[in-house]
Amino acid sequence: MPRKTGGPPKGRTDEEQWQPPGREEPLQRSLDIALELELDDEEEDPEFIYGDIVHDTEADEPIALVVVNVPGLETDEWEFEDGDTLADKTPKYPDDDEVIIVTPLDVLEKHITRWSDREAAIPLDELLEEEIPFAPFPSLQLIRVEDSHIRD
Repeated sequence: MPRKTGGPPKGRTDEEQWQPPGREEPLQRSLDIALELELDDEEEDPEFIYGDIVHDTEADEPIALVVVNVPGLETDEWEFEDGDTLADKTPKYPDDDEVIIVTPLDVLEKHITRWSDREAAIPLDELLEEEIPFAPFPSLQLIRVEDSHIRD
């Protein structure tokens, strides 16, 4: 039979408000903790960041590629000089997949010998100015094989 008085049943302490250390607001144990856990799941590390070593899943003989930039664009927003988008050129991947910019490890080491000392992505303008070859990929076409030096 449902309770009409509100509050937890007698003797139940797991439904009382709880003040975790360092929080200003108390939590209702069951609902608020579940919602907080759900929010924590959304705050996962990004799949790709500057310095990650990746492979192209479609390459016959994968080579080490370095993530040099994650521009925050979807594949249908990345446009090539011929007018096609990355989504047009990679139709088997979703149009809203994230664009990841990579360059072969050996090429990057020739252009920026201390690339692994950097703590931030290489801006696209800098890649163009320094004439560093790069390529955009849908994130789902890449697999991380080694974590970046800046991951925790």
